[in-house]
Amino acid sequence: MNAEPTSMSHRYGRWDGTLSRGRWTWLVIVLIGIRLTLKTARTRMLLVTVGLVMLLGCIVLYLLSLMELLAGTQEAASITDFIRVFLGVDVSEVSRIGEFREILWRVLFLVLIKIEMFWVLVVVARVGPGLIAGDLKHRALPIYFAKPVTPLTYLAGKWLIVAAFISTVTLIPNLLSLSFGILVNGGLHTWGQELDLAADIIVSGLTVCLVGGAIVLALSSTTSDHRYVTVGWLAVCLLPAIAQGIINENLPTDSTTGWLGCFSLRDNVVVVTDWLLSTREALEATTLPADAFSRALVRPVHALNAAVVLVLCATAGLVVSYRRIVTFSRSAANV
Repeated sequence: MNAEPTSMSHRYGRWDGTLSRGRWTWLVIVLIGIRLTLKTARTRMLLVTVGLVMLLGCIVLYLLSLMELLAGTQEAASITDFIRVFLGVDVSEVSRIGEFREILWRVLFLVLIKIEMFWVLVVVARVGPGLIAGDLKHRALPIYFAKPVTPLTYLAGKWLIVAAFISTVTLIPNLLSLSFGILVNGGLHTWGQELDLAADIIVSGLTVCLVGGAIVLALSSTTSDHRYVTVGWLAVCLLPAIAQGIINENLPTDSTTGWLGCFSLRDNVVVVTDWLLSTREALEATTLPADAFSRALVRPVHALNAAVVLVLCATAGLVVSYRRIVTFSRSAANV
């Protein structure tokens, strides 16, 4: 009996089947990207440290609940002093602190978001630079752009990886802190106030995800060396902030309420968040004297100007990334 040679029984041929549409390809890219990133011990440790911010938020919410119960007593004095230093709001002369619960909560989350901007800077610098640059370096794009992966699917998957890590250090801790406050302090006066605050926190977190992810992907698509991307990301975040500080010190406040006050991406996020949370309007509408909450106020900048700058940065980043990826996909198709 003559056996067919191995070279004849195992050979490649044209497949006559039909490729699937690959609707969930982006999810595979996201899951693999997150899993590979979490293999690094430093990244895992960095994500764990953001728990300190969440713990701080929970502690402040608990102290606010104690302050309401101990209002007017000697025990509440030390808590009131801490709230005045941390939140910048002096309620030592207020007898019915419960009426200020929603305002203090909104000021608290504005402060927490300011602190979390540091974690966003570091986490994106750690996670984002190699997302596209690594594929360029290892020549993996011909594999990615084999059907059914499209440039839009690839871009969406990479952006969602960055957004997942940004959410881990902003959106998720804030929502968990809010849940803790509702459980411990009984929440705000109505469900509508709680849902409104949660919606404001979500919109602020998604804004950071959109802008941060778009910018770092645009930088990552320009080079195959992730070190250059890291330097570019730090430069985009820090240099405008330094320039904004110089402008604020040398120009009167009235001159920096428009476009001159919108150089720093971090400050723009804070201004938009302040507008979402309505902290300035809420504090100014209270019976507190102006000097009792002046430290809690964000530098006056038109929120619309800050939002326009953030939208332009996000749009420019996504357009640059998409055009670069389309170019790569066409080159890969000719390989």
